[in-house]
Amino acid sequence: MKKITLALLSVLLITALGGCKSTTPQTADKNVKPALMWFDAEANFERFSHPDSIDYYLTKIKSLGFTHAVVDVRPITGEVLFDTEFAPKMREWQGYERKDFDYLGHFIKKAHELGIEVHASLNVFVAGHNYFDRGLVYSTNPEWASVVYTPEGMTSITNEKKKYSAMVNPINEDFRTHILNVLKDLVKRYPDLDGLMLDRVRYDGISADFSDISRQQFEAYIGQKVEKFPEDIFEWKKDSNGKYYPERGKHFLKWIEWRTKNIYDFMALARKEVKAVNPDISLVLIRVPGILPIMKWESTLPRTSMTRVKILIGLLRNTKTMDMQN
Repeated sequence: MKKITLALLSVLLITALGGCKSTTPQTADKNVKPALMWFDAEANFERFSHPDSIDYYLTKIKSLGFTHAVVDVRPITGEVLFDTEFAPKMREWQGYERKDFDYLGHFIKKAHELGIEVHASLNVFVAGHNYFDRGLVYSTNPEWASVVYTPEGMTSITNEKKKYSAMVNPINEDFRTHILNVLKDLVKRYPDLDGLMLDRVRYDGISADFSDISRQQFEAYIGQKVEKFPEDIFEWKKDSNGKYYPERGKHFLKWIEWRTKNIYDFMALARKEVKAVNPDISLVLIRVPGILPIMKWESTLPRTSMTRVKILIGLLRNTKTMDMQN
């Protein structure tokens, strides 16, 4: 049975978006709380391959009181749903081929006619779908894939078939250049786009990234060699019930601090470069609760770590952050 991912999140009332750029009297009204509807790229690929389908559902969500359409234009494969020289365009999904038309441009035109804002959603630190062995880490850039530390040892995330997202190493410079070019070109090509929503701006949980690049840069950050890697970060142990848990090593807190800094540095750079193209565009970071429970570490982090964490949170607040429940 086909699923319409229009209903993926139901109604989201996001007060953090109250200061976003507004293109319509409806969203400019301070008494109207923003209500967002997500249009997933993959689940809706066939359904929204026709302009009249886009028109129909935009009209429908308008009648239901939605103020923002969030259009997924970079799914987890790393392909995109707009023309750009910096990434391959998704023209087919699960056997269905889409006729070539300006997908995002049509969303923007029709939504603005209805008084709805359009925000493009992009999955950032991911470039592959592990369930289908599809995406940039499978086709052209396997070196981007995160190296994950599992109880069984080190492996590429593309081997972790229980995970559908093939996440990348956030500090891979080649990938960072790639994704920044995608973001900037998107904003340049669509000057009427109201905003960007960045998803998966994170590591793949505690198990990533344990590549040689990460080790080298972490050692440079702390100014010393890590004698036992990854055990000096953490080591997988079994509890009394036979379940694995990460036992912290002597560099664990510094490791968390360093990872936080890496995400902070990327977000600062992304915000700077995107705003250089379009200073008025809204930039929102999507944070899924439970993925990065930073504040749970507050009581155990050293002062320097908490400073980094608070700076990161401050940056995200300035960028606008929203929580998305599963």
